[in-house]
Amino acid sequence: MPDNKIFKEFLESTYDREKNYNSICSKIKGGIDMKKKILNIVAVLLIVLVTGVTAKSVYAKIAWHIEYKEYENRNVITRTLAIDENNYSENLNMDYVYQDAIGIKIKSLMITNDYFKLDMDIKLNEDINKDMISYGYAIYDENNNIYEVSESPKSEKKVSAKKIIRTYTKKLYQELGADSNFLTINQMGKNNSGIVLMSTNGFPQSKKLYIRIFDVGYSIDETNNEESKSNENKYVCLSDSEWQFEIDVPEKFYKRTTVELVPSKEVKGIVINKAELTETALIMKVNINNFVDFLMSGRDMETEEFNKSSGAAFYISDGDGNIYTASSIGTTQNKDEISARFGIGKDALDKKIFLNVSLNDIQTRIELVQK
Repeated sequence: MPDNKIFKEFLESTYDREKNYNSICSKIKGGIDMKKKILNIVAVLLIVLVTGVTAKSVYAKIAWHIEYKEYENRNVITRTLAIDENNYSENLNMDYVYQDAIGIKIKSLMITNDYFKLDMDIKLNEDINKDMISYGYAIYDENNNIYEVSESPKSEKKVSAKKIIRTYTKKLYQELGADSNFLTINQMGKNNSGIVLMSTNGFPQSKKLYIRIFDVGYSIDETNNEESKSNENKYVCLSDSEWQFEIDVPEKFYKRTTVELVPSKEVKGIVINKAELTETALIMKVNINNFVDFLMSGRDMETEEFNKSSGAAFYISDGDGNIYTASSIGTTQNKDEISARFGIGKDALDKKIFLNVSLNDIQTRIELVQK
């Protein structure tokens, strides 16, 4: 057994054998000696029975204590951040927060209905390529909506080839409570320059955000090292500390609105299921005959060639002749549906906006208007 002391304390605090014995004895008249022997047996059986029922929870508590003790002993640095409201991507006035000779600074924040961007910088004293800096992070709001938890190599324990235990995620759920809600978010990027997330279902209208950065370190590329037996990066953790930032979200972020667009006319073979303008993007879901086959045919293309081909086949234009190709495009769970994001926002509403499709030598142009 891993920790007899914890187990003993649990039993002594939860099951008082003498109290159980006296309680039972007080209800029985006469035959004290014989009945004491019987009741001793009964009391022992009661303890064995209850212990057997609760054994799993006891062992779970012991395992939790052992596995997550390192988190309890961590040095935590907290900061509440102020925001300068000067444009849609809000700047945060803060200096680097140092711990273990590592400085972390959050520079700006931007939230739209589908897009989350946190600009930050991590400064190390060691001469390390910034592209190799590694860390774990967690983002959640005042209602315990968990935007994302990205484990560090240290907190992600590989049990077997098929099983990985994400210890920080479990620890965060334990801390925030069972009412936590893990959002369906696509992690687009994480590096020294910040964190980018995207959501197809929309981010909650959070008034407070909590950002945690932990297990800061760096990776060493050993893929070309003949002495290395594993063809993967080696992770070096520089700090066991944790940085926690609290941000009051600007009103224009949590009171944000979107504008729904609809086609000005129906076109055979093209069904627009969603066309939504946020502050910075046009989010679309469209069914186009044969377009999924077109996308799948580009699997063997080089990235540059595919982007050029898909950009010419499916794009947005405005009344001034500006062209916007998709910054992201792909299929959805719905049959033949395409999901795409274009870098044209609500500030383009004073112009005409067009969806352009060019497929099988057929060119189609559809004006999108406010619903």
